[in-house]
Amino acid sequence: MSTYFIKGIPVKVLNNMVEELRLKGLWTERHSYSLRIMYNNRFVASLHLYPGFNEAVLKLISGDPFINSRIRSIVKEVMSIYLSGYVVREVEVENVLDMYNA
Repeated sequence: MSTYFIKGIPVKVLNNMVEELRLKGLWTERHSYSLRIMYNNRFVASLHLYPGFNEAVLKLISGDPFINSRIRSIVKEVMSIYLSGYVVREVEVENVLDMYNA
């Protein structure tokens, strides 16, 4: 039987990603491997990282094509700097802002 160890992402890298997103105008909070992203005081996206699979899922929830495009661009730029080996998959959900930002 072989043993497989998943290589986690160092906390320093995760915290640097949060800081970079904030510097680019996206208020971001992190819990473990999930990041919640705000723009103009509203939740607009979440980013979920999956170490071991080298994959991230960006969930865009603003319903606004302009905001989604901006978030997508910034997140992909930051991912290319800090986690360049990761594939970023996207899920767009329309019109849920009012539910999260009540």
